[in-house]
Amino acid sequence: MPIVFEELATPRGRPYVRVAVTGEFDLADAKQFVTRFGKDGPYFMKPSMSVVPRGTEYTSDARKHLQTMGDAGPTATVTTSPLVRAAVNLMVRLSGRKNTLRMFGTEAEALAWLDEQIAKTG
Repeated sequence: MPIVFEELATPRGRPYVRVAVTGEFDLADAKQFVTRFGKDGPYFMKPSMSVVPRGTEYTSDARKHLQTMGDAGPTATVTTSPLVRAAVNLMVRLSGRKNTLRMFGTEAEALAWLDEQIAKTG
């Protein structure tokens, strides 16, 4: 299964959604993600952390579809892969979400940032 959603809490007890992706992230995965985090979805505007291991690939159709999502809560992406970093950075530039999406090398760093963002937005 290339995409798994988990509702968890940060070290300070603040709720967030952890999204783990592996393998090829295709259009079906992107539709599932947008449905859950989009305006009418259960995770709309909720803080999230996407964990994307080395070797994960986003298809061009998936990248295009992810850009249709619109508003979203603070999003931390954790990856050590230069290719995934490049793909996500491109999607961020195209989406205009520079202030609400940030890249990290570890989950601990991402969780600390999410805690800060949640505290700011209440």
